Amino acid sequence: MDTLRIERIAVNAVLGTLPHERQRRQRLLIDVEIGLDLKEAARLDDLSLSVDYSEIERRTVEIAEKSSFLLLEALAGAVGSMLLSYDRVQRAKVGIFKAAGSAAGRGVRVEMEFAK
Repeated sequence: MDTLRIERIAVNAVLGTLPHERQRRQRLLIDVEIGLDLKEAARLDDLSLSVDYSEIERRTVEIAEKSSFLLLEALAGAVGSMLLSYDRVQRAKVGIFKAAGSAAGRGVRVEMEFAK
């Protein structure tokens, strides 16, 4: 299984359980890791044998910016489901970093894995 990664997709989303988190958008950074077989795409130089990562990035931004989830886990789940909707994708990992998610630390990061 090969891996395609898109790192640090910057989005602004309403996300959180506290009242002040529901009032304005917060910056999140989303990483996606996609497991699929890329050997034929590499051999034939054919996008139809891979996935269009610009489309995946666009759809990830759209999901995040149109959502109003309470939990990072819910947003990660929505992105993970979208990734698995591609026929060629066999597994996915979604990581989301929220700088405003921690009072004493640098932030909070959730990572979730998904498989068909």
